[in-house]
Amino acid sequence: TLPKPTIWADPGSVVALYTPVTIWCQGSWEALEYYLHKQHSIVPWDTQFPLERRNQAKFSILQMSKDFAGIYKCYYKSPGGKSEYSDTLELVVTGAYEKPSLSVWPSPAVTSGESITMQCSSSLGFGRFILIQEGKHNLSWTIDSQQNGRMSFQSRFVLDSVTANHNGTFRCYGYFRNDPQVWSTSSNPLHIFVS
Repeated sequence: TLPKPTIWADPGSVVALYTPVTIWCQGSWEALEYYLHKQHSIVPWDTQFPLERRNQAKFSILQMSKDFAGIYKCYYKSPGGKSEYSDTLELVVTGAYEKPSLSVWPSPAVTSGESITMQCSSSLGFGRFILIQEGKHNLSWTIDSQQNGRMSFQSRFVLDSVTANHNGTFRCYGYFRNDPQVWSTSSNPLHIFVS
């Protein structure tokens, strides 16, 4: 069996509107051609030859837009046949809607072991909000929104017994359930200090 290729996005998979991003697919030195597939599409989204003397291909997006947001995977063809698909890559666009607001209770300065609640809210009817801690890999929380009054939608993120790991900058985004890879502009940053 041919080795499964790996897929990743550079500089990252969460991309601001109108900025460039490159999707890389790395397979075998014997690969003749690489194919990029987008979810819900029957035909390959793009096809590229391998880069010179390298076992990978690059797929360039010059300006990120809603149309490019989605779930991707890649495969390659070699003289030995067609490879398996790579794992999936979720490509998210931010900046599609106005930013939500992020607040914290009781205070952004807390003692280790205490609990804090961060609230992300918007007048837009987002189905979900996502809270991200900058610089910490894979530290994010997603919660369904609750409607509070006619014009406000919000999610409350409760961090029980915070530790020094929670020191840092948090931001939140909103998105609609039927378009989970199209996010709002980021909220203003919120800095948490754990002593």
